[in-house]
Amino acid sequence: MRDDPHDYTADDMTKVLLTNVVGYIRVIHAFLPLLEKSDDPRIVNVSSGLGSFRCFHDRSRTGAFAGTPIYAVSKAAINMMTVQFASLLPHIRISAADPGLTATDLSSGQGHSVHDGTDAIIACALAAPGGPTGTFADRDGTVPW
Repeated sequence: MRDDPHDYTADDMTKVLLTNVVGYIRVIHAFLPLLEKSDDPRIVNVSSGLGSFRCFHDRSRTGAFAGTPIYAVSKAAINMMTVQFASLLPHIRISAADPGLTATDLSSGQGHSVHDGTDAIIACALAAPGGPTGTFADRDGTVPW
């Protein structure tokens, strides 16, 4: 994690946005024809509480002090993309899921297991037909945007 804003470059931002935002758009675009043929289509975007403006301003949350600005910006973009696509594609349920701090290389092994990190994603993917769209959830329930 870098703490000094002087250390971030446009190349850093480009790399992360290409992966965390443009990559999502590419996958959604590729699957739209199949999703539109489905009886109960859904998209689950993997986001983060670090992309929530409300969570960031709640200084009691440990996530308000974690991550990098570039990563958080990319996840905020995923959150906005989720609500925008949910509005534009009302026949497809589109949600954002926050796996929470998960023990991966990105978190230097901190957090819960990858298995536990899938809880919110699986809950969104397997929700009953006709369920909500344009939502943001973690393993404990709804996350504020």
